[in-house]
Amino acid sequence: MKKKYQMTGCAKFFVVILLLAPLAYIGASYYNGQDGIENLKSLLGIGTQTSEPTVRSQDDDAEIELSNALKDVKYFEGEVERLRKELEACQEARQQ
Repeated sequence: MKKKYQMTGCAKFFVVILLLAPLAYIGASYYNGQDGIENLKSLLGIGTQTSEPTVRSQDDDAEIELSNALKDVKYFEGEVERLRKELEACQEARQQ
């Protein structure tokens, strides 16, 4: 008689995780007052109607890059000003 196949502990762990993780997510969603199955469907993209992909022009990409660059400039200007004030405070403290 042939010996039965046995699962290793690692394989058992992965099987339990594959079954337990979605169930735990659904249960937590229902506990929080949300629809757990719909959350999973939207997370995995199941049942959504795909529309025609939107084509962005190079002008749109350039505008997005420009706005991101302007945000970065404003952020770094604020950082420079903050560091300048910190440096002045350190210099004043050192002179006293």
